[in-house]
Amino acid sequence: MKVYTLIVGSFLENCYVVVNQKNEAIVIDPGSEATKIIEFLRPYRVVGILVTHHHFDHIGALEELENIYHLKSNQKIEEFSYEVILTPGHTLDSLSFYFPNEKILFVGDFIFRGAIGRTDLGGDDKLMKNSIQNLLSTIPLDTTLYPGHGDATTLEAEKTFLEKIFLK
Repeated sequence: MKVYTLIVGSFLENCYVVVNQKNEAIVIDPGSEATKIIEFLRPYRVVGILVTHHHFDHIGALEELENIYHLKSNQKIEEFSYEVILTPGHTLDSLSFYFPNEKILFVGDFIFRGAIGRTDLGGDDKLMKNSIQNLLSTIPLDTTLYPGHGDATTLEAEKTFLEKIFLK
């Protein structure tokens, strides 16, 4: 499985394209610039669209992609092995997508390198704390985290920060 990052929009949102060995692709968080995303997807058969949360910078191109590929977001995608993890906090509808065989977790704006997502735009501090505790107790530390903005990190690299700052 390969993960490609397309940086889109004025908020520099990470739109991810996950491709399996059969050249089937999932788009995660199509934030904007639908034409750029569609052009990148030309060599692949798009089988799904996943959305971590519904802030405008993560769904700006969603409707256009749903129409072009005749897909609805967050439907189960049989061609890939992943789990949907509820991670409310940044928003009440925040989801993370865990690919256990690859130890990869797409976290949207839930966790960033050295930070967490804000909770003042439709989120909740207590739910954020609970989501962090759940993540630390259920996901292997060597899992790579792909955030909605910025660089990838690992749960191990973020563990001390998360425990110290947010789990007092």
